Amino acid sequence: MYKYIVVDDEILIRRGMLKKIRTADFGERLVFAGEANNGEDALALIQSADPDIVITDMRMPEMDGKLLLQTLQQHYPHKKIIVVSGYSDYEYMKEAISAKAVGYLLKPFSREEIREALSKAIATLDAERSALEQLEHRENEKQVISYDADLQSLGHLILGLHRKEKLPTFRSTRLMEVAEAKRYVLLAAYSSDEFAPYSGQADVPYVYVPHVQQDHMALYVFYSAEAGEALLRAAAAVAAAIAAELPGRPRLGISGEKDSLGGLFEAYEETVEALNGIRVGENGPVVSAFGGGEKPAAAAEAWERMDELLFFIESGNAAKTTEWTVKLFEHYAEMPDLTLGEVKGECRLLVQEVRGLLHRNFHIDGNQSPSSSFEAALSGFFDAEAIQAYLSNVLPSIAEMMNGHNLYSSEQVVDNIKAYIHNNSNKVLTLDKISSLFFLNPSYCSFLFKEKTGINFIDYVNQVRIDKAKALLGGTDDKVYKIAKSLGYDNTKYFFRVFKKLTGFTPEEYRTNAAKASAEGTRRDGAPADA
Repeated sequence: MYKYIVVDDEILIRRGMLKKIRTADFGERLVFAGEANNGEDALALIQSADPDIVITDMRMPEMDGKLLLQTLQQHYPHKKIIVVSGYSDYEYMKEAISAKAVGYLLKPFSREEIREALSKAIATLDAERSALEQLEHRENEKQVISYDADLQSLGHLILGLHRKEKLPTFRSTRLMEVAEAKRYVLLAAYSSDEFAPYSGQADVPYVYVPHVQQDHMALYVFYSAEAGEALLRAAAAVAAAIAAELPGRPRLGISGEKDSLGGLFEAYEETVEALNGIRVGENGPVVSAFGGGEKPAAAAEAWERMDELLFFIESGNAAKTTEWTVKLFEHYAEMPDLTLGEVKGECRLLVQEVRGLLHRNFHIDGNQSPSSSFEAALSGFFDAEAIQAYLSNVLPSIAEMMNGHNLYSSEQVVDNIKAYIHNNSNKVLTLDKISSLFFLNPSYCSFLFKEKTGINFIDYVNQVRIDKAKALLGGTDDKVYKIAKSLGYDNTKYFFRVFKKLTGFTPEEYRTNAAKASAEGTRRDGAPADA
């Protein structure tokens, strides 16, 4: 739809002109927007009605058509002009050409002539509008592409994946605005259920940044040119809105205020710390701010039955592995003041032990080890249930893989016990624990072990440990107390007594004698005597 006005100082001419236009069958494509009897009134009408087409006479009082055309050309160059004149005057024609008029009509003109002029004006307007829409569409596409690329760069910057020395250069208008800000606060939102970005209003501007590594997380960067509490208040308000909106048990972490775009990685680490500080016993939606002055967390206690879970993994018992993974998280649930970060720490130790099992049996190591892949997954978990679900999937699978290399599949249970002692000499090894692992009565286990090996259980454990200690003393420079601890001796004095009893030497004496023997062996092999 296009609007037009008629400018002529003779009212009868205007009425006749309007009648011809209305009968020209343009329908809703052409709408009458007003009429004026001189150039000054026409300019006022153009300002108020903003017509697309101006049909004007040339001879008028106060401001004639010539001056009107010059004014239109200067201030309204996109208006389409149809010039009407009662004189075949070269000067008027020249002025019309100069004003880029789309038509020039001589009075009296017919309906067909005005229809032709208006059709030409409409066609020109259509072409210009189409070209403008295409230009705007291309510009919008360019902005969308630039915005998506900028968001990815910003996401990499937040997560510490942007390795360039300089900050990223943004091309989209919105992200350029973010880069020019002076203060920032980061909000990290997590949900184990389906995640939907929040798009509500806030007291300060913010931008939603998809997490480039985790589908269940989203980031919101709040920014401002001024310091103050407004950023933190806005982040807290949006966090509360997200917590109320998301299903399940969303967790939200808020960073402290940063004074540069480059500080967003530190802000992200603060949101992670805030999220990891959430208590296991908090079941509803939780908003946690970095440095919020929370009460000290309960000290994490190592699960005393962790070795049993590891035994079932190593022995290839997937069903028991699943059962005991559940028991592990039941243990955590009994400590509601335990933080999520402490649970993660305990699970890291568990996975490191599993990695040791795999390395010992399959020589699996390197960057793709279970510990590194678990760490990558763990960084995106902010509720204990998600960690449990992950371990309940991974650990039984590893147990199934271990089943083909089961070290405890001998028909002789004592051989299996001996293998366990050799593989776990650094752990607590008691008769009750071993009996439980191999489903034996402790008294019968003690009797059977002595009958098959000719040595008491505890003496056999000490013998295995001291043999390993001898190898470490002769082959490493490790301190004696470190060697003792690595072999399960928390009491160094007790280690000294056992070592002296079984070898006749103190650990230092044994190391000195081993060094002398090695040197003498080297000289016998042809090395210089003073080597």
